[in-house]
Amino acid sequence: MLAEYITQTQNYLNDSQGHFFSLPTLTNYINRSRRRIAAASGCLRVMPPGVLTIPNQESYKFNDWTALVQKEMPGVGSVLACRSIAISIGGRWDRGAIRGGAWKPMWKRIPWTDFQARFRIYGRTFLGTLSEPGWWTQYGSGPIGAIYLAPIPTLTQAMEVDLSCLPLPLLTDNDPEPIPYPWQDGVAYWAATLALLQQQRREDAQAMAQLFNTELPFCASIVCPQFISNPYGATLRSA
Repeated sequence: MLAEYITQTQNYLNDSQGHFFSLPTLTNYINRSRRRIAAASGCLRVMPPGVLTIPNQESYKFNDWTALVQKEMPGVGSVLACRSIAISIGGRWDRGAIRGGAWKPMWKRIPWTDFQARFRIYGRTFLGTLSEPGWWTQYGSGPIGAIYLAPIPTLTQAMEVDLSCLPLPLLTDNDPEPIPYPWQDGVAYWAATLALLQQQRREDAQAMAQLFNTELPFCASIVCPQFISNPYGATLRSA
């Protein structure tokens, strides 16, 4: 996939023979573009099996889940953020699925400042398993990010974490590319924008950036098309 990205970027730069931009330079810009697209779109979304709560542990670092995420989706580098959390009461992980649990509620997310004021004021005395969803918050993002739980679990419980991730750099054409279509089509636009900025061609870079900013909403419209929530909600429809 790296070779295809390089070819697309060279075509946008009118430099198909590579006279003005070296391959290492374009590779660097391509990987920066891939990270930008993954962060902006959330297209690298992973829910790794095997995540567990640890008795009497309040916080969980994203780095602790890196190996599980990379096993589930090769080519992912690190966790960027957590979208949601569901913790099973009585369940266990078995061949990639939570089994044996009667209930797996989604926990409620609140901002860190509110979490600190409402729950951490108890000084690690808010322990236990609730009969209704608990609360969680995210502190930081990327490799140094972590989540905090309230109440602090006292048991080992199966946990589903919906994670947004960042890709590993592509160094060779054989490296796996986790970014799916149609987001792949936007990579060369931003890589070309960075290359034009390097040459101080600001107007050309602005025009290329506009193409990039047009491409991402188009990709989102493909991934999340309009759908009929109730097929009986209208007597006539145009499409």
